[in-house]
Amino acid sequence: MVKTQQPPVSDIERTLVDLPGLDRGRQLCECDHGDDEAYAACGRKAKWRVSVDCVCGENHPRRVEILCSRCLRTLRELQDRDTITARRL
Repeated sequence: MVKTQQPPVSDIERTLVDLPGLDRGRQLCECDHGDDEAYAACGRKAKWRVSVDCVCGENHPRRVEILCSRCLRTLRELQDRDTITARRL
């Protein structure tokens, strides 16, 4: 019988394990329902991975959010539809 060695776990692999959403388990909506003083996550079951392009002209990077259907609908009402790309989780 030949023993096989396990490859060492790198820092990158440890970091990937800690990232939310990679396991496709139950994900919660990240939309901020708090006020200026504190962040308060929505907490509903997330169904969408949403990419939002900046339209202010300052060349901000695209942001990615995990949202429920209600928060996605609100985002579409507040922002130009052409700047939003939504994909099901």
